[in-house]
Order: sequence, then C-alpha cells, then structure tokens
Amino acid sequence: MQTQLESSESPPAPSHWRPKAKVFVVIRLLGGRSGGAERLFCDLVNMLADDGYDVTALYCDSSKRPPLFPLSPKVTRLNLWGRSARRALHYRALDLLGKQYDQSADPAPLNNILAPFDWLSKNLYFIRRLHAVMAQGKPDVVISFLPPANTPSLLASWRTSAKVIPTNHNVPEQDYRSELRWDQNPLDRWLRLWSLKAAARVHVLFPTFGEWFPQSVRDKIVVISNCVSPEFNSLPRDGERRREIIAAGRLAPVKNYMALVEAWGLLADKHSDWVVKIYGVGPQKNKLAARIAELNLGHVVKLMGHCGDMKTAYMEGQILCHPALHEGFGLSVAEALTCGLAVVAFSDCPGVNEFVFDRDNGLMVDRELGAEGLAAALDELICNDELRAEIQGRAPVSVEKFSQEAFRTRWAEVIDTVCAQQEAAGDGR
Repeated sequence: MQTQLESSESPPAPSHWRPKAKVFVVIRLLGGRSGGAERLFCDLVNMLADDGYDVTALYCDSSKRPPLFPLSPKVTRLNLWGRSARRALHYRALDLLGKQYDQSADPAPLNNILAPFDWLSKNLYFIRRLHAVMAQGKPDVVISFLPPANTPSLLASWRTSAKVIPTNHNVPEQDYRSELRWDQNPLDRWLRLWSLKAAARVHVLFPTFGEWFPQSVRDKIVVISNCVSPEFNSLPRDGERRREIIAAGRLAPVKNYMALVEAWGLLADKHSDWVVKIYGVGPQKNKLAARIAELNLGHVVKLMGHCGDMKTAYMEGQILCHPALHEGFGLSVAEALTCGLAVVAFSDCPGVNEFVFDRDNGLMVDRELGAEGLAAALDELICNDELRAEIQGRAPVSVEKFSQEAFRTRWAEVIDTVCAQQEAAGDGR
C-alpha cells in the first residue's frame, strides 16, 4: 500500500487510517474517440480523483487529438506513445511478418509460425511501456478497459506489485470468443482468457455475465453495472411529448436498426402522424438510408446523425426502440428509461433484458418474430394510450439502481478491498 512521508512532529495517524490508493486506469486508444467505453473511462477516473485517489489515466495512442470527454485537472494523464513506438512494431522483421500474416488469403498454415510475431508486433511496445510505468510508479491498483488493454496490462504487471482489475464491457462470449470482434489472431484470443489468472479481480456488468467464466475466474468476479449520468433525470417534463419513436446508438449491424426500418414500413400508413428518429453515426448509414428510400419512408424515418443533447431528444419522445443483437450494458436504453420512455426490444438481447421487463417498463419481443414482432409491439404501444402511460410512469424508477453514486461507491469498495487484502498478505509498500 502506498505510504506518505511524515515529519517527526506529525501526530500519529489513527490505527484504522490508510491513505487513498494510487490507481492507474488504462485504455489502449483515447484521442478523439466518442464511444461509450471512452466516456466511461473518463467518468471513472474523474470520480476516483474527486474521491481523493491518486489517479493516472494511461493510454498508448498515436492520435494527436485530445480525449473527447473532459478529464479532471486532478488526474495525471500519460500517453505512452512515443517515437520508439513505431520501431517497436517490433523491429522491421516482426512488422513485415505481421503484415504477411494479416494479408495471407489462407493464414491457417501460417498460424503457428506467424501468429506470435504478429501479436508481438502489435503489443510488445505497449506491454513494455506499461511494465516500466508500473514498476516505477508503483500503483496499488490498475483498472484496464477493453481487451486491447486488459491482456497487456495483466502481462505487464508481472514482477510488479500492481494488482490488475480488467473490466469487461460486453457480453463475455463476444469479447473472448467472437470471431468478429477484436484481434482474431489465435494467440490474442487465447491470451485474453489465460491472462485472467493474473487478475486480482475480474469486472463484469451483471451477475449472469460472470457465470460464463471458468470457476477459477468466477471466484474473482466483481459486478459493477454502468451508471446513467444525473443529467438525464435533471429535466422536469413540461407539456405533451411528441409522437416520436427514438433509436440511439452506433449505426452498425449489431444494433440491428434495419429491423426497425422494416417494422416501420409495416406501420407507416397506419400511423402517419408518428415519426421515427434514429440518432447515431456508423458504417451502416448508407445501407439504412438506401432502404429507407426504397420503402418511401424518408418523410417519417429520419437519420439524425450525432446528437450532443440526447436528453432533450429522449424527453420529447414517447418510445425507444432498441432492436440490438446484444449489448454489454444498454446505456441508451437506461438513459431513455430515466427520461420516461417506454422501451421495445428483443427479449433475448443480453445487457438489455437484465433490466427491461415485458409489460413492466417495456415490451419485449421474441426475436423469431423479427420486424413483424417489433411492428406489433410498437403498434400496441401507439394504440393503447393507457398501457403506454403506465409503462412510461414505471420507467424512471426501474433504473434508479444505476445511479452515479452507486457506481462510484462500488468501485471505491472494490479498490479498497483489494488494497486491504494486499496489505494483509504482506504485499503492501
């Protein structure tokens, strides 16, 4: 545990007193990024700093853009990227081998030979720099964000006293086994799970997510759900809500907004006085726009782009439709509930079905029913004013547990517990 030097004249500290921990919080990329994980990273370091922890935000990003979300002046910010980073990809021979591995039409025969070189070319510099700052800075706890930072942080902690808590912000199977997400190098996929042996704790968003891991990891699981910013419950509702259905998130296949467009194609004539507004940017924008045009829905289905004031959009709408395939924590769903919207989603969507319940704070649809099922649920909420009002009334209370204070308190408890156990085991400084 970190100590503070005191002069001989200083009164002795109470026996129960300990200085606040030194905490490193690590993410791979941060410059100019607008994702939910980056926002949560900045929120967490600011909260910990405000609570008196000695916090350093660490990342390794070649981007010269500053973090998009504000960082408190109490937080030390350290970008590990430097001139030698390019050489560490890692020496030209490794870099060339990595490119050969990436570009091979059939990389399977090359896996055993090139996979380690490819992985080292992408990660060795980051690991070495992390290890150096851990050894020199002697943090009590390191909290890492997302797989590209989790595995390097765990490996970098070797032969240091740092206790690492990797955080998981999605359904574990998607982060550890998916063939679509993160680095598909077989070594990377294997190390993600194997390296958890070195973790002091392993963070997940919901208790059910922890059940996915092997027993050796389950014993380390801590559950901390994300929080909804207080700004979303700070506006009183004045006047009538508009006849609007809201969707909010990245325009990517996993969000499945195409199903919403198809569903509204079935309802547009019946409910011509309602509008669907889809907020967000992403790679599926052109496909969504093309399908909206094909269905002649351009006047009632709007792609709104990025919005810096989603709370106003939520407060003016009536229904949030979120047809995603999966979520880690459906933040836009929780924000919309806080603002009093009824939710329509698929019942098998992890990270949403943890806190949206059918005919309580939303309508949950069997995914096998597809766009027709979404259309039926939306039609019911539009036509049944009494049901819609009841669900909207229950919505804010249903997500009160996701408060910023609960998030802050739980993280402080985990950090302090890890530090106390470190001291009890004789590992404190």
